Amino acid sequence: MQFKKDNLLTLLLLFPGLVFFIGLFIYPLCITFMNSLTISNHTGYSLQNYIDLLSSAKYWNVIGITFILAISTTILSVLIALPLALILRKRVKGHTFIRLLILLPLTVLALISALGLLIVWDKNGWVNLFLMQVLPFIDEPLKINYTLYGLILFYAWLYSPHTILMTLSSIEGIDRNVEQAATITGAKPFEVFRYITLPLSISGIRSGSVMTFLLAFGAFNVPLIAGGNYRPLTVAIYTEAGVFNNWSKASALAIIMGILEIIFILIYFKLTKKRSAA
Repeated sequence: MQFKKDNLLTLLLLFPGLVFFIGLFIYPLCITFMNSLTISNHTGYSLQNYIDLLSSAKYWNVIGITFILAISTTILSVLIALPLALILRKRVKGHTFIRLLILLPLTVLALISALGLLIVWDKNGWVNLFLMQVLPFIDEPLKINYTLYGLILFYAWLYSPHTILMTLSSIEGIDRNVEQAATITGAKPFEVFRYITLPLSISGIRSGSVMTFLLAFGAFNVPLIAGGNYRPLTVAIYTEAGVFNNWSKASALAIIMGILEIIFILIYFKLTKKRSAA
């Protein structure tokens, strides 16, 4: 009797979450999948949308751009996060102000950020004017807006705080006595970092970088406004659905995007798990 009461209580506690998960994730996903199989005249189902998309060089180019943007942003975020976290853990002067600056992109809407970055990096923007005034070897404005590396820069500004904060939290949680013990026994600073600090902080780096990758992979506002001819999957899906009213092809693209995202994350987790285990 008590066992049944416990099961009933567990079910009641799970019910709101299950309704939320099924109603807002599983059901729309099923509708999207069924829609992706619908042929143009709504007379049946087929895999024609997937065949058309996967045999098109145009959409492989879109997939390639999406991965380039997401992977480059993730790598850049890790390269920024690690040294920054190592410095900030020492509580250097002004570390509170630096932490506030790191949080700043998270407080601004992506749409506003994209517009602001376009203005700042314009050929007559203050960054280009400053660089041309200070650096003598720069005699013309840098072309950042509407370029691929400009998009990576914008993505990094917006999404790298996730990697930085998770890495910082992980590194600050490491017991300094462990590193000091290694130093006392003769380990050089790089060896302490390589064999102690990095392995112990890898879970934070991995969590933050996955979050950054997912956000960059699904970014929409920034590439829509600042992407120029570089259109990732999200913009391609919007174009098919919102501009051409081709919801079947847009649904197929969305399903492909989700599958690619899951495959990449699984591979990434497997590789980083092996790396941390080694």
